[in-house]
Amino acid sequence: METLVKFRDRQEIQAIDLNNIGGFADVAMAHMVADAITTERMFVGLQVTQHSATEIDVAAGRLWDGVTGKRYAHDAAETISLFSYMPVADQKYLVVSVIGQEVDTYQEPRDFLVDLASGQTEPKSVYMTTSRIVAIQITAGLESSTPQKPDAPTSYLTVAHVLLGTSGIMEIEVADNKQLMRLFDVWQQTLSNLKWINEAAPKLASILSDLASLAALVRALQAANSSQGLVMQLAAEVALLRDKVGLPAVYTEYEADNFLVLDESATTDPEYHALVRMGVRFPWAGETEQQLALFNPYDENVKNFSGLILPAHTEVARLSTTGYAGALLLSQYQYQTLTVRECTRTRRRIEYSPTWAWCTNGGSYQQVTEAQVVEGVFEGVVPAGVSLGDSRYRETWAHDTSMPGHEIYKYRDVWIHTWQEKYTVIDSETNAVNGSVNAQTFLNSQNGWLTKIGLQFTSKAAGGDVTLFVMDTINGLPNKDRTLGKATVSASNINIMPTETVFQFTQPVYLQPGRRYALVLVTGGAHSVALVEGTKYSQGTLFYSTDGEYFQGDFTKDLMMTLYYANFLNPRTVVDLSPVSLADGIAVFSILSEIIQPEATSLVLEYQPSGTGEWFAIDGGTTDALLGLPAMCRLRAVFNGSQDVMPCLGLDGSKLRATRPGLSFKHISTVRALGGASDDIKVILRLENWDGTKHNCTVKLKNGATIYTGTVTDELMDDTTIRRTVAFTPNAGVGISTYQIIIEGSTSTALKCYHVAQRMDVAV
Repeated sequence: METLVKFRDRQEIQAIDLNNIGGFADVAMAHMVADAITTERMFVGLQVTQHSATEIDVAAGRLWDGVTGKRYAHDAAETISLFSYMPVADQKYLVVSVIGQEVDTYQEPRDFLVDLASGQTEPKSVYMTTSRIVAIQITAGLESSTPQKPDAPTSYLTVAHVLLGTSGIMEIEVADNKQLMRLFDVWQQTLSNLKWINEAAPKLASILSDLASLAALVRALQAANSSQGLVMQLAAEVALLRDKVGLPAVYTEYEADNFLVLDESATTDPEYHALVRMGVRFPWAGETEQQLALFNPYDENVKNFSGLILPAHTEVARLSTTGYAGALLLSQYQYQTLTVRECTRTRRRIEYSPTWAWCTNGGSYQQVTEAQVVEGVFEGVVPAGVSLGDSRYRETWAHDTSMPGHEIYKYRDVWIHTWQEKYTVIDSETNAVNGSVNAQTFLNSQNGWLTKIGLQFTSKAAGGDVTLFVMDTINGLPNKDRTLGKATVSASNINIMPTETVFQFTQPVYLQPGRRYALVLVTGGAHSVALVEGTKYSQGTLFYSTDGEYFQGDFTKDLMMTLYYANFLNPRTVVDLSPVSLADGIAVFSILSEIIQPEATSLVLEYQPSGTGEWFAIDGGTTDALLGLPAMCRLRAVFNGSQDVMPCLGLDGSKLRATRPGLSFKHISTVRALGGASDDIKVILRLENWDGTKHNCTVKLKNGATIYTGTVTDELMDDTTIRRTVAFTPNAGVGISTYQIIIEGSTSTALKCYHVAQRMDVAV
């Protein structure tokens, strides 16, 4: 209180004295608002929401006029019709603004004294109070295909902008920057910032010292690494370390290659004749390639969804939301272009042969770039100019310890490479769809194959297809870079409630348990879908989108929807595939296909060699069945699971190779360039699965047209592994500064092959 009205005994009281009681308090409060809270016009409440296609609701609230320090109240929600502002052909913006007004209120009769002597009174009807109220003003902008937001009239405060289309309200944008924050909220933010400052301040204070120490350490390491006089064996080991950390090969005196990729192989040389796959191996003498296919396209044990094979099943509803609680006009929000990345199913690569043994250098796969693994192992296509280290790809590999997302199962003669995530962005397809975007998230509690989704429409327009995407989520929001499935229904095929409109996926979508997914609806038509009360069934949120960003809509309601999953008829299904044949016999199976194998399920490919009646799983411990080099093999797939979930097999784009290795190979390295000429060069090989009675391996150096041979020394590492060192003295006394390493190998039988696991060379 700045000014106080005083009263005394037997003192005359006039009307101005009583009015001053409230007036002085109001002035003091106005000073408090302007001095301590705000000097601008701000508002509390007054949220603008859509009531119908052409009506808005303005909620109760207050206007704080910091210029005068006065407060104005809007005591009850108000519905305002915008029908008279509707555009004829294009779009227009409206601005919803408010201003404070003082009005006399509470009119009642009161007696007034007209004769002092007689005490005669006369009644009059007068206003007993003055109220400060909020007046709402609607101002329209110009109609245009690209409308501009109009400004509020002078002295009015903008609370929202409303975008109108020819069919009604399209978007409501609230003026968040003019909402008055509570002091409690400001206090909480201040406490949070203070906590961060207290934690970060000591670290920031010492960062300069840490940087100086780090720089000194780097200089010390550089000085240590400049020392000379490395012994030969140490140089070889350093070469291996250098190869693992990926240091460049130019102008060094030592080098190593684990033969996981072709970077150091001169594959364009006309004399090159070798296979590099986890080591240098014997190339194919015979090869056939075909796509996996059903032996009987009409086999009733499985269903073929455009090249995706699932065991026979029916469809059951697992998630259904009921209880009509209103409708959502899908086209009321901003018309935009939604660009999504449709993922592909995970890949599995199987290498199976009794003629091969796995290579000890497989543990070095984590040192190979992701792009090289995709190209070399999974034969994927990396988009031009895109690194697989991109965050869009990196999430696919979040659970792997050796190669991100790449799991390797190695038996002695079987290698199985698998991407761990059920869907991958490798070979993904980008699609753009135009229209208003709405989304509904839900928590998937049980894994299974989603086959279709049913929605209830309360009204539909004459045109405008509706596209439904199933997406992963990130931080609870739809992730358009990980789209798993898509279905489209034309306007003419939309059914009106209570008849369900079904979105049928071309290929079922596998959903993992405990993960949140999003259904994203995109349409340019003025269709309305039914909503239900509460979110306890979906455990999700209803969203709408503007400019590619998602905003929470009515978090108390969900879409009225039914999610249908596959219910499998048998826990085990066997289906015959087309056989494979190769003249002179098959010794190797190489299979690349899309496979999703959920936990507690299995998908095993089996083969039956010609002339036998036994089936063998393409898995560890069975490769001896190919030692007879069968000319033809029958194939089948065995699905194991439950009625709720089964694995899948992708036929389209799959590759089945039946091959047989040759009896010789010739590997030529890329050119090695030394810092200076050397006449003391050693090449060290690690030869695995070696049998000296059947195998031969020679090493040569090539300098221009000159070929040099060397002295061979072998060291036995174990029963099947030797370390072969070949010492060269090229151009004795002068030396050479560039050379290529030629490795030639042979075997007396294609059923017993060795491989070069590592190559190191050291020049002194």
